[in-house]
Amino acid sequence: MNKVLIVCFLIIGVFCGYAQENEEDVTKVEVVNQYEEVEILEKNEIRLNALDLIVHPALSLSYERLVNESNGYGISLFANFGDDNTTYQNFSVTPYYRFYFLNRKDYGASGLFVEAFTSFSSVDFDKNKDTNSNKFQFSMGVALGKKWVNRNGFTFELFAGVGRYFIDNGADDYGHPEAHGRFGISIGKRF
Repeated sequence: MNKVLIVCFLIIGVFCGYAQENEEDVTKVEVVNQYEEVEILEKNEIRLNALDLIVHPALSLSYERLVNESNGYGISLFANFGDDNTTYQNFSVTPYYRFYFLNRKDYGASGLFVEAFTSFSSVDFDKNKDTNSNKFQFSMGVALGKKWVNRNGFTFELFAGVGRYFIDNGADDYGHPEAHGRFGISIGKRF
């Protein structure tokens, strides 16, 4: 009886030891795979900023090229078609670079992002007057936002930022703004 118990304990011990080795190997493989880069199949994205379309009659389109799951760069075009005083910008070209954080592994380049941008704009600070005083402005700024991507490649994002003008057009003398906002509620598609 003692010999049977000893053999049973040896067999159980061998199986438990073997099972634990396999479990450690699986855990090591999962940890290694956790830090691998996610392959993004669709690297291009085009978006429409619905907020600009609703707030003032303006068209704002963006194109983004995704470098990997954590980085992307792109350009935004803004054209103001209204005479309202909600924005001083008539036309702008805004190149940007984004850093994505808290990515979901399945789609990549989504989640929280920080954006560094520059803006080349045609600005009319004197819209209330009858004169046409379009001036060229250059600005740099940062924005913070969040992007969601679904399985079909449709995107939705919210962002807000601020940029500072660097060309002096008498902002101190006439009360013109030295900074501008960059806001958006965008809908887009990856391809």
